[in-house]
Amino acid sequence: MKFQSNMLLAAMALAPAVVSAASKIQVEVRYSNEMIDVGNLELFAETWQKIYSTAGNGRSILSDTSYTTNASSCGSWDSKGDRDVRVKVNGQWGKIPDLGPNDSRDALVSTLSKVLDEVSKGTGYNVFSNCYGLTWQEAIPKWPGPHACGGANPTVRPECMCDLGTAQCETHSWGHKVPSSIKANLYRDGALLADTLTIDFSANAVAKDEGCGMAGTVTKALATFIPGVGELFAAGIEISCA
Repeated sequence: MKFQSNMLLAAMALAPAVVSAASKIQVEVRYSNEMIDVGNLELFAETWQKIYSTAGNGRSILSDTSYTTNASSCGSWDSKGDRDVRVKVNGQWGKIPDLGPNDSRDALVSTLSKVLDEVSKGTGYNVFSNCYGLTWQEAIPKWPGPHACGGANPTVRPECMCDLGTAQCETHSWGHKVPSSIKANLYRDGALLADTLTIDFSANAVAKDEGCGMAGTVTKALATFIPGVGELFAAGIEISCA
């Protein structure tokens, strides 16, 4: 698979003085420039949490899961979702000399998750669902609890993002776009190790060529990020995108 942009999270050096510079471990993260609109998919739950909750995650993970998400700024109460999203997670890791039993896994997962969060952060948009009053004839219920927009005392905004100003929506969430593929590798002394983690996203709507513009922002945001146990890894980032 071709990755059009790449991120090298370097200088993740083993801290003990007995470890020479030649033994430094680097995490390289590459992500594609093609951005996928995944609606209000819960990124943390379907990446980080999924990995750590999967049986056998001490050695590897392989999952392929489909979801129905919402991506509408005014989703009708009778909508079952308007976006089909597929998430594939494929990773493997093992014991690396001088590291703890799970350090390689944790470095891959935390680094990839951080990059994914930073890349998607700037693409966030409002998603409102369970909306009523989308036509003049449609009644609006009396909400049993707080509601997001429209009507009296909304929690998010005074008016909904619907065609009719009198509409009301019960729930609010955030939609995002993510790279179609993001992959983390480990290197030692320039040699590629077997430890790797890849997450692929696909959906029924695609927005292309938007990822590279965020490379500089991601570099700044992760300048001090340490992708593992602080005593074992040092921070440092170099990012390029094409």
